[in-house]
Amino acid sequence: MKRGRWEAIDRARRLLGLMEKASRNEIRDAYTRACQLCHPDRSKCEDSQEKMAELNAAYRLLMEYSDGYRISFLPNEDGMNESEWWFFHFGQDPIWGGKKED
Repeated sequence: MKRGRWEAIDRARRLLGLMEKASRNEIRDAYTRACQLCHPDRSKCEDSQEKMAELNAAYRLLMEYSDGYRISFLPNEDGMNESEWWFFHFGQDPIWGGKKED
């Protein structure tokens, strides 16, 4: 991916107040919260229309990016507890895996 595209994604993420990792639900929820604060019908700020346009563009960009991202349905490091992580990385190793050879 081109550098400019990554910078745009990072700006969009920051605009919506997201961490470096987020689910589609978290993106949607952050967008909804931001819209409630900046919507022209609710906000008295003069630049609320521009802010909404920025939020809409950021949301669209992040959702388009996440639509094209392939996810794994196999166990990965993100959802593992400490013992699962250890076994995943070292379970087959005779020294660290805990299995002793006779």
